[in-house]
Amino acid sequence: MKAIKAISRRKADEEIHKHIRLQSAEELLKRVDTGFGQKTRAPFQAVVEGVQNSADAIDKARESLLNATGSDDFDARIEVQVNVIDKSRGELELSISDNGIGIPKRKVPIIVRAGGTGTIEYKASRSQQGIGWKAAAIYANQSTGKPVEIISKTFSERTAHRHVYDYGKGKVTKVVEEPYEGEFPDHGTRMSLYLMGNYSRARGNIIEFIKRMAAIHPYITFILKENGTVIKYEKRSRTGIPIPSPVPPHPNSVDIGQLKDMLARQSRERSISLSGFLKKNFCRIGDKGINDLLERAVILQYFDSKGFFAGDIIKRISQSSKVRELKNRPDKLNKYLQQLVKDVEIDYDLATELAVKGRATNIRSLSNDELKRFFKLNGTALPKSAFTQKTTVNMILNDENKVRLLAEVLRSLAFPSPPTDSLMPIPEKTFIEGFTSIYRPEKYTYVKRRPTSTSGRPVQVQVLAMYGGEIPSDMRDQDKLIRIANCTPLIYEFGSDIITQTAREIDWSIYKLGKKGSLPTEPVILVVHVTSPQLKYLGVAKQAVGADDVIFEEIKRGLQEVSRKLKVHVSLIERSRQSGKIRKFLEGHARIVAETLAKMTRADKEKVYSDLVREIHRRRPVHQESLTDY
Repeated sequence: MKAIKAISRRKADEEIHKHIRLQSAEELLKRVDTGFGQKTRAPFQAVVEGVQNSADAIDKARESLLNATGSDDFDARIEVQVNVIDKSRGELELSISDNGIGIPKRKVPIIVRAGGTGTIEYKASRSQQGIGWKAAAIYANQSTGKPVEIISKTFSERTAHRHVYDYGKGKVTKVVEEPYEGEFPDHGTRMSLYLMGNYSRARGNIIEFIKRMAAIHPYITFILKENGTVIKYEKRSRTGIPIPSPVPPHPNSVDIGQLKDMLARQSRERSISLSGFLKKNFCRIGDKGINDLLERAVILQYFDSKGFFAGDIIKRISQSSKVRELKNRPDKLNKYLQQLVKDVEIDYDLATELAVKGRATNIRSLSNDELKRFFKLNGTALPKSAFTQKTTVNMILNDENKVRLLAEVLRSLAFPSPPTDSLMPIPEKTFIEGFTSIYRPEKYTYVKRRPTSTSGRPVQVQVLAMYGGEIPSDMRDQDKLIRIANCTPLIYEFGSDIITQTAREIDWSIYKLGKKGSLPTEPVILVVHVTSPQLKYLGVAKQAVGADDVIFEEIKRGLQEVSRKLKVHVSLIERSRQSGKIRKFLEGHARIVAETLAKMTRADKEKVYSDLVREIHRRRPVHQESLTDY
């Protein structure tokens, strides 16, 4: 009887685990926007995920070569090959190969089961979320029933190795693992899969994506092969994108889940003091930061006991339009603040002073002393601190309230801005030459904003505006605004992206480029690049950057700056057009006027005519600008 019950329990247990494995594979596609929900988009999304991984692998190869030889330049190439196997059913064979760093043989099974080749390091990366290729593999297996093939070789491995994995039956199954005897580069990776998709409709976006990748990465040769047709963008530069260095997370960017994982990881290694943990695992925290943190923890504990959060009160003041209107009238502002904040006792004089100076923006904008004065805590009995210099990692980890409090304290303090070593801005020359050589404008302007930070993450924005030349005036909005995030062009989800929303809020009539509420109507292409570690996308398909106040402001200022520069050129063109019309009118009547003047003055008719035309040209010049930056 006991044996029968044990067998029944084991079968039930197996069924439960089988269901969990199936759910983890299927729900990734059903419940999360991975980009594989439509057959018209699936081929495009698979290409994007594979090319992103290849570009990252090439940069890792550059880094390895630079450390070994002192030079990071080599004949880098990425090849995308698409073969339509069955047009009626829409079955495609997709292969993406590169000569990047390669995947060590022992790590292929880990990567395949872990879900991707993306990075979890705190640095800017094209494939930072790291689940895209797994989504492609799962979709491919579900739609065709065929496995995924990976062939790879690193610098140090003697021969390439071939792996075939099946994502069916709710789990990852190894089908083949063997040496690869065919022709293969000295280092690199080739991933191949079969999937169902409408390639004829996805083709335009795939070509545009490859074109824009080639513009961003002129140090890489890009090849697209489609059933015998070849589109090739040759390497045009020896200068690559700076290789970002991983840095520890900034304290302002941590959330409770991330902090708990970090504490648990440290606990498994060794339980150390809170001070040692913070200095080891975060950037920009020193002894002063530790002391400020211990004091801020006491203040937040006091607010918790009173049932409110100080940051909400400060935010209420900073977000009030009436407060902004009364900044130059302190007396009225003080009275208004007394009406705005009635539920909590604050120092209205200090609040007025900070609001006038624009310093009451959030809780991080106030020091501990200012926070105490703001909420009249001087002399107030404060609770005993939850943290001391001797508090250990295990003591925090075993208390959920302490984990939550520590996360809140880290987010509430103003630590120095994070280092920018983790960013991957496109070099100015590479950026400009990459796009102008492809789109061939008559004029361009370029701006590189200074690095800033948002929620503890460094951010940098670059903007390029191209005007006229071979740029048509009847483009779609998606072609007028080229969005780039961490060196990867974004094609889908155009309207929901913060870059698009920012561009549509600008009044383009100020710059003679269009009108407010839409993108420019003139023949202009705007290219916006945002780089940041752990950049927040709207979905795992990574086709739209999520809303962020700091990023919004940086994009807006960048677009306004390039547009101001471009306005000079557009104004010259307008004046030239107007002068051209007047000149043409005057030249049309110059012959008659010259004949009349010659009769009146008895002068040579041809000489009078040539003098008259010369004077018309002098007074009505037509400007011709060369393709240079202002």
